[in-house]
Amino acid sequence: MALDYRTIRYVETVGDVLRMHYTDGKRVDCFPDGRGRFLPRAANSGTPPGTYEPWEPPEEPTDPPPPGSWAHPLEGGTVTSGFGYRWGGFHYGLDISTTTAAVGGPVRSVADMVITRAYDAFEGGNESAGTYVKGHTPDGSYTMTYAHGANETLLVAVGQTVTAGTVLFTEGGTGNVTGTHLHFEIIQGSWDDPWAPPYNNGAVFLDPLPILRANGVVI
Repeated sequence: MALDYRTIRYVETVGDVLRMHYTDGKRVDCFPDGRGRFLPRAANSGTPPGTYEPWEPPEEPTDPPPPGSWAHPLEGGTVTSGFGYRWGGFHYGLDISTTTAAVGGPVRSVADMVITRAYDAFEGGNESAGTYVKGHTPDGSYTMTYAHGANETLLVAVGQTVTAGTVLFTEGGTGNVTGTHLHFEIIQGSWDDPWAPPYNNGAVFLDPLPILRANGVVI
């Protein structure tokens, strides 16, 4: 059985086992091989460490994501600009777009999040960000920024704690942009209002793509 990592929904730990949940409802258990790796094999196969027996798990209903799991920020979106240098400057986030129209799809919180900033484009926040939301994970590991939402589509408020998958606003093109998209940032640690240099006051911006993928978000 060839594992298709594009169909993995999320991964959970069950004792010493890594259990991969697929979008079609199947599950595959991976067991330690004694060399720092986890390999898929039947639990009672009797095979020695370092070998495995591919197996098909029985069909069963898709399990709901466990608490604390992550969600896609913009389902169906395409990455249009990554984290790093571009156009003679540095891009401190990930751009994702679903459409060339003025309004796109729902932008969702990727993780459980305490909302610290929430502005509609007309409310006098940062003009370059348009409609935007910021917040940190409850454990303070990360702070996220979601920017350039459509006008008057903001659905959350400062002080709320939302769960992964909660719609924050609708994808748009407000602020300093050249098209409709979501600009998404991940900052290390807990911040109320982080901004990219030169206004970040020491905040460390991280590449969102590997963090999303490490948390089971296929993007």
